[in-house]
Amino acid sequence: MPDQPRRPAEVSPMLAALRDGTRDHHTAVERRLDLPDRIRTRGDLAAVLVGLLAAWAPVERDLAGADWSGLPLAPRIGEAAALLRTDLTALGVAVDRPADASSGLDLTTTARAVGGRYVLLGSALGGRVIAPEVERRLGLRAGEATGFFRRAGGEPGRDWRTFRVAVAGREWSAEELTDGVEAARSTFDLVGRVAAG
Repeated sequence: MPDQPRRPAEVSPMLAALRDGTRDHHTAVERRLDLPDRIRTRGDLAAVLVGLLAAWAPVERDLAGADWSGLPLAPRIGEAAALLRTDLTALGVAVDRPADASSGLDLTTTARAVGGRYVLLGSALGGRVIAPEVERRLGLRAGEATGFFRRAGGEPGRDWRTFRVAVAGREWSAEELTDGVEAARSTFDLVGRVAAG
């Protein structure tokens, strides 16, 4: 039997499973966070960023320690918790750094880590829509206290493409697909619950 051509990243079984298996969770988080509509003042922006940091930092910490073996992907790709801290500092909000707090999610295996990272990297795409609206409403310069939404200094489009290509280049078992989707759902749920306050 001749070799089958590799599937493009857009139709990778893992990416398709993540997209289809988390659609409702993604929608629920968007409704719960209600961005950018719930940001009407600098205080609103600060509250949103504090909530996002409380969810983001532990998930990123857990993902950095996950098993990324067999996947040509930097464990810290697209990290953004530092941007949340910078934005909060710009708003005059002091931020304590919790000592090695865990998210409580099971993100230890490669498949589960992929599910968690899918959620965090995907959020950067929406942030580019949110940032200009928040800046307009609050009279902020581009990137002023919106570095997280803009992923200032990063390249979210490139990170997303790198992630897709890496995930598409690996074979995934049915169990791994299930684990990846479960981890992504749990990550969406955590972000929605914690960040919405």
